[in-house]
Amino acid sequence: MFGWKKRKNVVEERTPDTKPFEIPQIQDESMTKKYQKDHFVSPIFGTHVKDEIVIPNPTKRTGDLDLQLDGFRTKPKMTKETMEERYGTAYPEFDLVKGKNLKEAMEHQGKRRHRLNDPIVSEVTEQPRQTPPQPKTSLGDFFDKDTVKEARKDIQEEVLVDEPQPNIEPKPEPKRYPKKPLRQQYGSYKLPHTGLLTRPVKQATNTDDWVQNQIDILDRTFEEFSVGARVKTYTKGPTVTRYEIELESGVYVKKVTGITDNIKMALAAKEIRMEAPIPGKNTVGIEVPNEIPEIVHFVDIVSRDEFTHSKDPLTIALGLDIDGNGVYTSISKMPHGLVAGATGSGKSVCINTILMSLLFTYSPDDLKLMLIDPKMVELSAYNELPHLITPVITDSKIATAGLRWAVEEMERRFVIFKEEGVKDITSYNNKAFNENLDKMPYIVIIVDELADLMMIASNSVEEAIMRITQKARAAGMHLIIATQRPSTDVVKGTIKSNIPTRIAFMVSSYIDSMTIIDSAGADKLLGRGDMLFAESGKPQIRVQGAYISDSEIYNVNEFIRKQRPSEYMFTQETLVKKATRNESMDDLFEEVARFVVENEEASINKISKEFRIGFNRAQKIVEELYAIGVVSDNVGSKARSVLITIDELEKILDES
Repeated sequence: MFGWKKRKNVVEERTPDTKPFEIPQIQDESMTKKYQKDHFVSPIFGTHVKDEIVIPNPTKRTGDLDLQLDGFRTKPKMTKETMEERYGTAYPEFDLVKGKNLKEAMEHQGKRRHRLNDPIVSEVTEQPRQTPPQPKTSLGDFFDKDTVKEARKDIQEEVLVDEPQPNIEPKPEPKRYPKKPLRQQYGSYKLPHTGLLTRPVKQATNTDDWVQNQIDILDRTFEEFSVGARVKTYTKGPTVTRYEIELESGVYVKKVTGITDNIKMALAAKEIRMEAPIPGKNTVGIEVPNEIPEIVHFVDIVSRDEFTHSKDPLTIALGLDIDGNGVYTSISKMPHGLVAGATGSGKSVCINTILMSLLFTYSPDDLKLMLIDPKMVELSAYNELPHLITPVITDSKIATAGLRWAVEEMERRFVIFKEEGVKDITSYNNKAFNENLDKMPYIVIIVDELADLMMIASNSVEEAIMRITQKARAAGMHLIIATQRPSTDVVKGTIKSNIPTRIAFMVSSYIDSMTIIDSAGADKLLGRGDMLFAESGKPQIRVQGAYISDSEIYNVNEFIRKQRPSEYMFTQETLVKKATRNESMDDLFEEVARFVVENEEASINKISKEFRIGFNRAQKIVEELYAIGVVSDNVGSKARSVLITIDELEKILDES
């Protein structure tokens, strides 16, 4: 189109080669030799190594090699006839799996494991032998001559010399924190013993006829009301007997519970209580009071192995259940408790058994008690004990101050836990045992009557109880509250929410039972120690509380007082002064006091300007400083002077 011409392919002719093609010689002729398979080539030294086995440190043995390398034979070497006569074969070393030779070999191995400094005891004669001499240098002199003569008479009497043991230092064992046994002696302090308690003589009573009569009455009552049920079995407790009722197929449980009043009238019982059904069983329980109730004594339950060998901290003994088993619990697991019931139902005796259980297992170094008794007579027997933080508190205002001190102590313990890197009292005490720190004792606070405290200072008491029950478990502080008025204005929901463990004694109404244990049943109890124990996370059980007399309490307390005097941490007067001072003291009092002492000037205008407060408030703080002796009195227009140093001020603030 544009005039281009198609180019023709031109094939050029190949010129002939002038020289033939040759492969260049890369390798030397010496390297092209065939590999000699019979020649050893070292991967490190190449061919300059002789092909022969080299034994490091060759040793030459001289003498009788059979005797040197045979540990089972004695010298001189025995002939085949002697071996056949003694062992029954000419080659006993090939027959070690049976006969005398096996026993001899095992004794040989056992004796060689003894150390040189330990005396060897023969397994046959069981007579102590003296320490053998030091081992010889060669196996040929393995036994002395006297031993060889004895070995020929009896092969079991030979004594083998131990091999020398290398001097290897044993590895240090990891430190273990020893568990404190229950009956440990604390230096000069000894725990009380059960000999201080009175063990009454039990009178045997035959109630089989009475029980059989009750069973017949129950069966007849069910038949009269056309209820398909019968008594399957019964369990006799110290106070009540529980009859287990088995229902026929298709019978409603409500048919049994609906005739409760008729059953009570037929049995002529004071009160009956029904469990419909019994937890964990397929029967309905009817608890009927015994004809002759038995008293459960404190010495009977505190002497059992469940209490004396308990590993749980702060274990207490409560009483016996219907099956006759001891009921024990740990305050550290509760971790706080509520005891409620009508007057004379057994609350104070229960508090006494709790205190006695703690005194039987803990010394004053491991346990501290704060007892609050507004009734003034229930806990006065425990005064002057070395376990008490302060004398038994009987005034409601002082009790409020004591609960505030408990809150401050709880906060102080948590600060120590944070500094030491631990999370609870158990971890801290383990670390204190290892690092020689001050041990932190458990603190148990017992309030015998909460209603009286709530009448005096409801808000402050409720706030203190809430804070203690929320956080004090990890700090080793536990609270047990008792009251005889279990109404909602005393046992409030904010208090109950953090106290999961409750003990309900006899109450007058169904509403009080619901307030204490959130269910009915406490209004059906018999009194005199009959209780319902509702532990956290477990079904409630009926318990007959243990009884301890005033004379037994006196004996135990006197036994403790004779060993140690009282070790109060503070007096009640100091507690009252501190509480009164804290109520009237301004929130900025400590900061203003340090400011005044550091600047050595008590000017009201400067205090008002520095802390941005009014003149009247600053003047009131200065008057409080004058009241405790920090600054001088106001003399006309002359400025007040500072009377103490900063160190003296810190002491005053600590005391207050």
